[in-house]
Amino acid sequence: RLGYDIGGAGTKIGVLSDSYSTLANSDITNGDLPGEGNPLGYTTPVDLVKEYPYGSASDEGRAMLQIIHDVAPEATLAFRTGFVTVNDFAKGIRELEEAGCDIICDDITYVTEPFFGDGIVSRAVDDVTTLGVSYFTSAGNFGSKSYEGIFNPTTLNGLVAHNYGGGDAGQSITVGPGTNGPTTYTIVMQWEDPVYSIGGGGTQNDLDIYLSSNQGITRFGFNRNNLGGDPVEILTFTIRENTTTDIMVVRAAGTDNVKFKYIVFRGDNIVFNEHNNNGNGYSTIVGQANAEGAMTVGAVLYSNTPAFNYS
Repeated sequence: RLGYDIGGAGTKIGVLSDSYSTLANSDITNGDLPGEGNPLGYTTPVDLVKEYPYGSASDEGRAMLQIIHDVAPEATLAFRTGFVTVNDFAKGIRELEEAGCDIICDDITYVTEPFFGDGIVSRAVDDVTTLGVSYFTSAGNFGSKSYEGIFNPTTLNGLVAHNYGGGDAGQSITVGPGTNGPTTYTIVMQWEDPVYSIGGGGTQNDLDIYLSSNQGITRFGFNRNNLGGDPVEILTFTIRENTTTDIMVVRAAGTDNVKFKYIVFRGDNIVFNEHNNNGNGYSTIVGQANAEGAMTVGAVLYSNTPAFNYS
């Protein structure tokens, strides 16, 4: 920054995250953020377009703004929560552009936004980038914890199930609790059909996702009739001890062999024992991270690199 005399002057940068200042802090007076009382003379306050309205949150947006202020201390900063609803998030993207932001970034994933097409957030991103905004978003924290394929029907115990290969109607996984006790897992499945909630005609197929035994006996799952609605199923469960089970995908209605994908959005202690793309897993970049106008940023913990003897 000093070598090239670039400090961000004349640029306004907006952040979308959970909250900005719902927790006590001294970030302005200690120089971490601009505002009245900043000891380095950066006195233009953060433009708070909308704060998180439901009490205290983690203030991750403030942490993001601290980093941006370190990199570009002369830039004007703005914040807008994106944690109310997906519609409000999309509205916030447009509000930051209207507030004069040249650059907008977020670290948000809504798991019900379409995997296979543009939802309302992606459309908002493309709208503001068409107006000249540079939009950056997070690739997410989900690594390769995913499976995708084209539904390949096989009949098992009276169910039309997905054949993962060789007649195998289940994908074996091993899951465990966290270091501090029971862990809740959230797996979201979507398939490539019209999405009713964004103006499509609704899905013509109803896929369901279960935890099952390796004989195809369903153990657990909350599955709804998706016909005419959104092609989304969410499987949430809590693990209290290490266990191995199967994931089974069933077509309850419809006849199309549609492309589908499921992603583990919550729960880290999981291993896909088979059908995992030769150990590489599958992509977990979805939602606005796939928007044409977005620049999607991935990161890796510095200790998980070869320089720190991590393979």
